[in-house]
Amino acid sequence: MSWRHLIRGFGLVLVAVSLSWAQPARRLELSNGEVLLGQLLSEDDVFYLFRSESLGELKVPRAGSRLTVLPPATAEAAAQPPPWQRVSEAPAAGTAPAEPEIVAVAKWRRLIEAGYSYQSRGSLVSSTSTYVRAEISRESATGRLALEGRYIFGKQDDQRNTDKLDAAFKIRQKLYRRIDLRNDFTYGFDYLKELSHQFEDEAGFTCTLLDDQHIRYAAGPGLAVQYAEPMMGETGFKLLGDITHELSIKFHDRVSLTHSASYLFVPANLGDYRLRAVSTLSGQITEKVTVSLRYEYEFEAIRPLVSGRSDHRVFTTLGYLF
Repeated sequence: MSWRHLIRGFGLVLVAVSLSWAQPARRLELSNGEVLLGQLLSEDDVFYLFRSESLGELKVPRAGSRLTVLPPATAEAAAQPPPWQRVSEAPAAGTAPAEPEIVAVAKWRRLIEAGYSYQSRGSLVSSTSTYVRAEISRESATGRLALEGRYIFGKQDDQRNTDKLDAAFKIRQKLYRRIDLRNDFTYGFDYLKELSHQFEDEAGFTCTLLDDQHIRYAAGPGLAVQYAEPMMGETGFKLLGDITHELSIKFHDRVSLTHSASYLFVPANLGDYRLRAVSTLSGQITEKVTVSLRYEYEFEAIRPLVSGRSDHRVFTTLGYLF
């Protein structure tokens, strides 16, 4: 054999070896979800002969496996283990595992209140009315549900001068960051107003105009459908417009002030309206015991009333949360 043939054969061997080392990196996904990185040595109809960077040469069945070629720019990034493997890896020595994120779950709030009210309506004044109220509510980041009911009863000179029952189901649902949908369905009975039954369904929007750590203010329009059965006067339905605003001020973790007002009117005659305002100063003595001072004002001009149109009430209550 001449030196020329020997050199030519040695050169062919070098070319073959260099080509084998220059093979692009491969990614082999196995049927069990594992991923191998390395080079494909050979293949046939049944098996891959694969050289893994971590396990060496392997004979892998083609069935259920997936082989892909990695571009040089992404080969190094692909060498990292897949996300499901990285999550399951044990933390390095001396490091504590990350604490799982705790997601707050909205809980139902149950409150029972009892106390006394001072009432002023025209020439009728009472300081002996008994007040009982119950509420169950649930508030979350996306809205609030509340079911409320109260009963006020009082006598003066052995005559009934206060007999009032209210119930409400209130919904607040967040539509956008500062816009909420509201719907209040209420029922009322009032002896002094000579109102046997009254149902109202108010629906509308409120826009949050101010919202920080201590103060929140929102206002918005709406519509209401009212059905009333007075003891005297017209019985039937009325379609009303509604403008509402709500203000809350948090002085302390246990002391807060809330104020809400609504203006309900007949669109065909703005002189027929009802103005209602409620202000409440609340305090929490313990985790379970609350106290509150509430003032309510109502001016009614939608339906003729025998006993007067204005109504002032002041409530002092003691409550229990459970």
